[in-house]
Amino acid sequence: MSPMFAGDQDRERAAATLQEHYVRGRLTLEELSYRTGRVFSARSRADIRTALAGLPLLPSAFGFGDHGRALARVAARGAMLLFFTALYMIFNLLLLLVFAVTMLTHGASATTLVGFLVVWLIPTYLLSRLWRRKAT
Repeated sequence: MSPMFAGDQDRERAAATLQEHYVRGRLTLEELSYRTGRVFSARSRADIRTALAGLPLLPSAFGFGDHGRALARVAARGAMLLFFTALYMIFNLLLLLVFAVTMLTHGASATTLVGFLVVWLIPTYLLSRLWRRKAT
């Protein structure tokens, strides 16, 4: 079986893990230097695992914690957008119904048309800002 080659991202994550162990007091400066050298000269993932041997796993040692949090943020944002978009569609249908009844009973006056336009534009603007906002 051929070894899995280590990529730069694998080495950088392993070096960050070693630094975290150093910060938590599990490694001396000499051990950190030695193990970091082994990580950056590693050709395979097995070499990286050897350099990390004897150290407990950190929760985000391989980025899964950060990935999970990012995934949760994306899911929450999607759910929020879905909820507000559905609410906006219901609002539009009700506004259209009220507009039709008003036009049939009172006719079209400039004040009425401007009022309905303003009532429609404000939530439309707010929802469009929500959709265009960058995910953080």
